[in-house]
Amino acid sequence: MEDETLDTPEFPETLIDAQAVARWLGVSPSTVYEAAARGQLPTVRLWKGRRRTLMRFRRSDIELFIQQRSGRTS
Repeated sequence: MEDETLDTPEFPETLIDAQAVARWLGVSPSTVYEAAARGQLPTVRLWKGRRRTLMRFRRSDIELFIQQRSGRTS
């Protein structure tokens, strides 16, 4: 998957899906969804249907999550 960044005034930050987050963190997509449901990963909920919620993640939120877990701050 090629990273097509839309960092422009109209699109200030790219949102990524659970599969991309899972690959980044080295876990399964279901682990990402479970962490989001528990509030451990911040989400952007775009749409709530009858059976599903479409959620995406901000790249900066995932970077912060990683920093907090690794004990680094900057």
